[in-house]
Amino acid sequence: MSAAAGKQSLNHIEQMKVKKRRIWELATSPRKQMGMMMFMMWLSGNDLNIFPIIITAQAVYSPISSIMGAQKLFSKVVDGIDQSTELQEERRNAVITYILHQIVFFAMGLVKCYYLGLVPTHALDWIDHRPFAPVEMSAGFAM
Repeated sequence: MSAAAGKQSLNHIEQMKVKKRRIWELATSPRKQMGMMMFMMWLSGNDLNIFPIIITAQAVYSPISSIMGAQKLFSKVVDGIDQSTELQEERRNAVITYILHQIVFFAMGLVKCYYLGLVPTHALDWIDHRPFAPVEMSAGFAM
């Protein structure tokens, strides 16, 4: 009887190790996509055309939707075994890591919006009616 209990305990420990490894693989998976995202943003350029706008919209929307679905994503891995405190701590830390990665992605999208000129950073972006300052110009040459 004790051999069977020891085998079950060993199986449980192995299962916990696999679950922890899987949780951390999910938490660090966005890091593998960061280089491709940066390359796609660089490749799209800084002109205000349809392609850069689509890439930028995806770069801003994707992290937000990933953050909203983070708990559901990690709950799929933890389901099926007892909820030990050690596994819950690992899950919490992994979710925090995953969300931090997504915040970095979101910041990259905002920087791209800035380079496209979509982020209001100048006073003229906020003020609708600014007095017109006439500028005197002359053209020609002197003999």
